Amino acid sequence: MLIKNNYYNINFDKDIILPKNNDEYIYKIQETLKNLPAFNIIKDQELLKKTINKVSKFSEGKTVFLVFGTGGSNLSAKALINILQEKQKTIIEFFDNIDPINFKNRIQQIDLKSAGFIIISKSGSTPETLSQFGSLIEIFSQKKLLDFLYKNSLIITEDKPNPLLNIAHSNNCLVLNHEDNIGGRYSVFSNVGMVPAILAGLNVEQIHKGAFEEINKFFQNEYLYLGQFLRFQNINKKITNSVLMTYSDALFYFGKWYLQLWAESIGKDNKGITAIHAIGTTDQHSQLQLYLDGPQDKFFTFFTTNHAHKGFKLHSKTMKDNNIDYLVDKTMGDLMQAEQKATIDTFKQNKFSLREINIEEINEFTIGRLMAFSIMETVATCLYYDVNPFNQPAVEQGKLLTKKYLS
Repeated sequence: MLIKNNYYNINFDKDIILPKNNDEYIYKIQETLKNLPAFNIIKDQELLKKTINKVSKFSEGKTVFLVFGTGGSNLSAKALINILQEKQKTIIEFFDNIDPINFKNRIQQIDLKSAGFIIISKSGSTPETLSQFGSLIEIFSQKKLLDFLYKNSLIITEDKPNPLLNIAHSNNCLVLNHEDNIGGRYSVFSNVGMVPAILAGLNVEQIHKGAFEEINKFFQNEYLYLGQFLRFQNINKKITNSVLMTYSDALFYFGKWYLQLWAESIGKDNKGITAIHAIGTTDQHSQLQLYLDGPQDKFFTFFTTNHAHKGFKLHSKTMKDNNIDYLVDKTMGDLMQAEQKATIDTFKQNKFSLREINIEEINEFTIGRLMAFSIMETVATCLYYDVNPFNQPAVEQGKLLTKKYLS
């Protein structure tokens, strides 16, 4: 198996009391997932081939790509490209915030004449994304190079009237469709995730293949376990937080993507579990004390992989001369592997409820599987909580006030 999902210190007969109408919950979950647009798009391999061809042609003559978007329009692609650990085919810069100083400083350091610009907004009216694109238009307008900007811009938005699509059509930009029935946080397998991944040199067909294999495990029901466990524990006020600890920098942005997927989906009607992302081994030095000795209101998921014998070898003579015997003849990966195992064993021995998701090798196929599983699990957990996984009503007030304060 390329991915193993093991639970510890949980008695599934004792620690989970299923609702009396559990069969109804399972049926609703399965029907929702079977018809999920975010997964249906994986079956359209002809569409993926067309996207690969269009993006390959768009990339010609460019040495850097700037991706503008926020939330789901950015995080999914970052999570995919992050598995390359700085070894992508070309430079890709993500702009997901509107801090004016940082944005200006970064843009001024890039040779814009060698760049391609990818602007992503499902609605086509996201203020942050429109402000980013608007800044570019102003820069190129002052240089009298607007034709160059539009010729080298790829727009991803819904095929319905909206400001971004209007700008694109008015200026003959390349436009790719953002499916209107796929929300931003569920869009990883669509153009939103695939376009930057193609530019980075990832094998996107393998990403889809991995996701498809995970979806085909549908009736094994592993994606139900977390929701069943957390629902009972949360109702009894035992667990209010879910900590995921990623033991690989290749999964750093997977963790950030997961936080959005989880938070926007489950946090409704005064219900939900707060997700927290921790980094192994870094956060062993900043958060582990709280996790082990603080309130026991957390469930833990450790994402692990094999680090043994990887990376640079340590200088054995220096280790010997300074009595650091445990690092003699070791690599940095050996230390990472030992710390990963030691932390998990500490949690096990102290009777914390946890699971380990071990990924044999982090690549396109396994990240596709992992992200598909995370979507299935999140949707299932939301439905066990009787909340809608696909809307986000609470953020509308802030959007309206933002426009009011600018008027």
